[in-house]
Amino acid sequence: MVLKNLRRIAGVVMLAAFILIFVRFDSFGGLANAAFITQFSLSAAGPFLWSALLIIASILLLTALAGRVYCSILCPLGLIQDAIIRVKRLFTKASFGQLPDLSLLHYLLAGSVIGLASAGILLPLSLIEPFALAGRLLADLVQPLATMIFKFIAGIMGGGVGWFGQASLKAFDSFNTTLVAASLILLSFLCLIWGRIYCNSICPVGALLRLIAKHSRLRVSIDANKCVSCGSCAKVCKAGCIDTREKLVDHSRCIACFNCLDTCKFSAIGYQLTQGSAMKQCGIFSPGRRAFAGGVAATAAAWLLPRQLLPATEPLMAILPPGAGNQALFTARCISCHLCVAACPSAIIRPASRQPGLLSIQQPSLSFEHGMCEQNCNLCSQICPVMAIRPIISEQKRFLKIGEVFYDKSICVVETNGTDCGACAEHCPTQAVKMVPYRNNLMIPQTDPSICIGCGSCEHICPVRPRRAIVVNPIKEQTFITMPEQEKLPEKAENEFPF
Repeated sequence: MVLKNLRRIAGVVMLAAFILIFVRFDSFGGLANAAFITQFSLSAAGPFLWSALLIIASILLLTALAGRVYCSILCPLGLIQDAIIRVKRLFTKASFGQLPDLSLLHYLLAGSVIGLASAGILLPLSLIEPFALAGRLLADLVQPLATMIFKFIAGIMGGGVGWFGQASLKAFDSFNTTLVAASLILLSFLCLIWGRIYCNSICPVGALLRLIAKHSRLRVSIDANKCVSCGSCAKVCKAGCIDTREKLVDHSRCIACFNCLDTCKFSAIGYQLTQGSAMKQCGIFSPGRRAFAGGVAATAAAWLLPRQLLPATEPLMAILPPGAGNQALFTARCISCHLCVAACPSAIIRPASRQPGLLSIQQPSLSFEHGMCEQNCNLCSQICPVMAIRPIISEQKRFLKIGEVFYDKSICVVETNGTDCGACAEHCPTQAVKMVPYRNNLMIPQTDPSICIGCGSCEHICPVRPRRAIVVNPIKEQTFITMPEQEKLPEKAENEFPF
């Protein structure tokens, strides 16, 4: 009971931390470093750093010592699955039962997506990777709901001023919301019927950890002398890894939830150090060499085949978050966790908006329909857990070119209505748009793309609808602009009046 309660408390704390980070990063961003440092995927998918290798080694060592504690306490998607199962237990006490060994399927799937990711095709991995999937659920479903609640509370409190009123509302995107909602429905269905089957048949991190957990020293084990094969432990096992007839546990699939310890009335199950002959696995449970070899073969094939079958075409482009560099690099690194989507205070980073192709589905891009990229904001470049958006200091970000202005004179109100406007020039921070004399004493916009940073100020403020007269187009590579030197005023004589 003690172990189960400790695991439950640790899981609640971790899940609460992830929810706070994604719901209000502006207030709880300090938790990110502590929470993200525990994530295997982020260390493996990020840049090659000694610190990342240390984190990976620590997680693997923890698994070798204590089994798949990572899946039970640290994985955000595992915690979300536990929450779904917990809700189920409020309405029904239906048991889970023993599940078949799906190790071959697990290794083939994990090997395929890892091989594709190594070849630069990240979409399959991002769809099933646990942190990315959990991030999309939190950023695209939980965060908007929490923000609406915050705004409602702020309205009741009066004036909408304060911490609640400062929550950033995100523009609704039906396509992305449908995809994320569908993934939640599918995940919930799997949890409600088969428990944590995702962790032992789909999750690529789980596929690696089960190889090591199979030989862990601390493990859940059954005392054959005390066990009466009543089956009560198997009914509450979320991993379906207990064979009550043979009185054995598949340690490669056990996620250390400790439900069985709390259920057994005969004290026949314990979590203890196991040595010697007691470490043998049940034959029907063991992943086996064939399953592992199949996973290795799938990884190699998935890495080699795309290079032969896919045409070497230049990817279409979207306006990327500042620090992404170019479309090819961003597509090959971004895992679509949507942390930047949730954290953007201007709500301009959006998934599934003007996407550059199938391989980039759900990856973030910029849309200036509801805002602009503030010059003094570099939040997205500071929070990306895999550095698909590279860090940029505020002073540099002011001159980073992420797009380029395009002006269509034929639909501008100055041309079509014969009226003054100038909103685009007034809001341009670099004077890439300025007003010049036009006919009938009017002024009309003139653009200088060489000093445009693509912040979207002009596009956002343009009154022309439905298609704006001035927009920001994607560019191949993000670069820094050089502002022209200001003309020096002539020096005044010492005895000359300044007016």
